Amino acid sequence: MKFSLVAILVVALAIGSESASLVKRDAPAELEKIAKYFQDLVDNLKNVEGPELANKANAYLEQSRAQFQPMVEKLQEQLKPLSNIEDHIKPLAASVQAQVAPLAGMVQTHVEDVLKFVADKSKAILPPQ
Repeated sequence: MKFSLVAILVVALAIGSESASLVKRDAPAELEKIAKYFQDLVDNLKNVEGPELANKANAYLEQSRAQFQPMVEKLQEQLKPLSNIEDHIKPLAASVQAQVAPLAGMVQTHVEDVLKFVADKSKAILPPQ
């Protein structure tokens, strides 16, 4: 059981890293836009003082929301394949578990034999109580 869980985890990480690398390919330009957005926000906040700060901040946020909405939708579209990753992993996990189960049973048998051997030899070495 532990071997199958480890195998499932390894497969899930491999699939996830591959999917994430597909998203990362388009991400640098979008990350630059986000960084520029926050830098502009900081610059605008430094220049504005008093009661007009709230009005300018609201206007800037609305403008930015309109600008970033298409990018957010694009990112959501790119992340959709990650939402059904479980559908891909379940058959793969079942296959791995089916392949690992005989090996796990064999390992368990060997470990039990070794422990029995060690216990028998220990009883032979130790004096009777």
